[in-house]
Amino acid sequence: TSVFASPRRPRLTLPRVLLCDLDGTLVDTMPILADLAADVLAEVYGLPHALGRNVYLATSGLPFAQQLERICPGDCRNRLAAARFEASKPTRCHGVRLPPDARRALGDLQRRGARIVVSSNNGVANVAAFALGAGFRFDLLLGYDGGGLVKGRPHVEYAARRFGARRTDMVFVGDSLHDGERAEREGLRFVGVTGTFSRERFVSRFPAQPVIDRFADLAGLFD
Repeated sequence: TSVFASPRRPRLTLPRVLLCDLDGTLVDTMPILADLAADVLAEVYGLPHALGRNVYLATSGLPFAQQLERICPGDCRNRLAAARFEASKPTRCHGVRLPPDARRALGDLQRRGARIVVSSNNGVANVAAFALGAGFRFDLLLGYDGGGLVKGRPHVEYAARRFGARRTDMVFVGDSLHDGERAEREGLRFVGVTGTFSRERFVSRFPAQPVIDRFADLAGLFD
């Protein structure tokens, strides 16, 4: 048996507020976005496609403009590349929908009293467009506004004020190590969703936090 096999954990207390990342968590858009990022990195910087895809995934969880500052620090082409990526994203992701099993899990949690929040570094317009076609009524939509409204403390504080919740009442669900690190900094419980990163990476970095392989498995974690 692998040392990283998921142990049987006690069920967790249902959160008052569940903050859900979008890309790679609620919907499987990360392969699409990784290909788009690789195209942009090849066109603008001349990076080989495979390398561009890998560095995008390694820095995922940040707005693309911030990812570029990690990949090509201070490069004068970063603004152009970020604009090209954001402009192409809606077309590339147009057909992606919330899977039915994820919708059922969210509905179950919402009926049991959890407020369901999208917390994404996708642009606010893209988050709103996703919600329109999701077939589910989210309690709050939070995206990246190009300024101070980003995943992490700004989203957490906004949701806490909106619902009168403490950080101990909140859980963040995400597919990246950056998501887990944000939750850790803000004192939130975290659930990792495998795909962009492996179960082994999550367990190694956040050994006390649960990891699931499908978003639909989320509802079964909570009492």
